[in-house]
Amino acid sequence: MEECYTKNISRAITYSEIRQLAEMLSNEIVEDFDALHRVHALKLIKSLREQGLKDVSYGRAAKIIAIYLKTSVILRNGAPTENIKVIHPPIDKILLDKLSAIPGLKGINVNVWTKLNKEGYWKLVEKLGEHFRYFDWRLEEYWIPEREVQEKGK
Repeated sequence: MEECYTKNISRAITYSEIRQLAEMLSNEIVEDFDALHRVHALKLIKSLREQGLKDVSYGRAAKIIAIYLKTSVILRNGAPTENIKVIHPPIDKILLDKLSAIPGLKGINVNVWTKLNKEGYWKLVEKLGEHFRYFDWRLEEYWIPEREVQEKGK
């Protein structure tokens, strides 16, 4: 079953042209990343739904984009450059839980990332961007799954 999802996601990535976005981010400054993100997320959703996957939210599409760009641009290029500071962090429960412990962000983890629609996702982006003065992959410093395991073991 998992292999089927991998093939679905691979097809959707091809259809949505995220690979071309990654190449742009590796080679030039992208002026309006958020607009491109919206286009690619909607293409991803469309492709996955056409493949028969019904539970495809904007939050899930955004995470696919974030992980793809993280692995193909950020990790591949090593040191951060200005043109990759626009890449969104992968939003998930661990990140939202950690961020909700920060004063001013209490309750942010009530958003279930797998259920975020387009408007909910962009409201979250706006809130985090206002709080941190940026919204990009650097927020992953708060994504600490090891603490989750340690806390459960206590």
